[in-house]
Amino acid sequence: MLEERGRIVAIESDAVWVETIQRSACNGCEAKSGCGTGLLGDFFSSSTRVRAVLNGYPADKISLNDTAVIGITESALTSSTLLVYLLPLVSLVLVALLGDYFFAEAGAVIGALMGLLGGALGVRWYSRRQAANPTFTPVLLRIEPSSGHS
Repeated sequence: MLEERGRIVAIESDAVWVETIQRSACNGCEAKSGCGTGLLGDFFSSSTRVRAVLNGYPADKISLNDTAVIGITESALTSSTLLVYLLPLVSLVLVALLGDYFFAEAGAVIGALMGLLGGALGVRWYSRRQAANPTFTPVLLRIEPSSGHS
C-alpha cells in the first residue's frame, strides 16, 4: 500500500477530502537547500484535493485540519501508470507507422498526432469507466490528530 499524508479539508458521511502537497523528488535530498532544482520544485509545488473513502473509520472521530494518511494499492498505481504512459505512446507510434506506410512523411506526422489524441481519449474513457472501481479509490488508513484535537 502506497501512503500519502495530507490535511483534511472536508468531511462527508462516507469519505473525507484530503489536501495533499505535490512536491518534487528533491525533498529527500541532502543537497536540497543549495540546489536550483530543489528551489524550483518548491516554487512550483501545488496542492491537490483527493476524496478518500473512510474504510470503516468513524466520521465523528475526525476533525478538520487533522493529518490524514491515505493509501492506494501498488497494483492500482502500477496498472494506471502503465496505461497513462503506454497507451498514448503506443497508439502514436502505430498510427504514425500506418500513416507513413499509406501517405509517406505527411501521413506519419498526421498519424502521430491522431494516434496521440486517440490514445489520450482512450485513457480518458478508461478512467471514467473505472471511476467507481474501489481498487482505484484512495482509502483512509489512519488519522494523525492536529495539535488542537482532543
